[in-house]
Amino acid sequence: MSPAVFILNQNFYTMKTIKNITTYLLVFLALSLSACKNKIEKQWSKTSTSERLFEYQERGWKSNQVINFTADIQYRATEVPIEYYLIKNQGTTDAKAFDSVVAAHASERIIEFEFEHIKGKDLLEEEYNNLSYDDAVVYMSSTIQKDFIAVTSSNDTIACSGVLFERHFKVSPFKRVLLFFGGIDSNETIKIIYNDQLFDNGNFSFDFNEDSIKL
Repeated sequence: MSPAVFILNQNFYTMKTIKNITTYLLVFLALSLSACKNKIEKQWSKTSTSERLFEYQERGWKSNQVINFTADIQYRATEVPIEYYLIKNQGTTDAKAFDSVVAAHASERIIEFEFEHIKGKDLLEEEYNNLSYDDAVVYMSSTIQKDFIAVTSSNDTIACSGVLFERHFKVSPFKRVLLFFGGIDSNETIKIIYNDQLFDNGNFSFDFNEDSIKL
């Protein structure tokens, strides 16, 4: 074989090798990007927002619900319309008087917060929170109040002023607490920061103005 033919063959195989390597790299890059995309989509799928309708006595109010999911537990936070809460708990016969009551409570926010195991397990059992059942009930009834704060759209931090544990005595698969916050301008939007001390799953942000992510 002449030197010229040898060089041509050598160049041909070199170019072919480079082409093969380039092809492998492109395939690897495409697979990596696809895996990364799937991972991101999977992470984002753990958080969702939706609209919820509160209805009572032929009245209705829409509110935002934010859901986070981790460690087989779904965390749901819903901002309860103050009108709905007042009508349901105090009733109303006088529309004018009711409007005055609503105005008096305009700076208050009520959050309905629910915990639910994906298999319907009782989350107050010791295997999920390292407390006895009775101690877990006490925690959910009062101590959990310190685990929540509200942050307003003007970046004011508001401590939770009260909590009400709505016990369903194992009739419902979820645990629900009502959280109360005061001193918030009615024009402000809020997000709830939850430091999960009961199930030790870290910090969560529930933003009622946009999608939420686990911190």
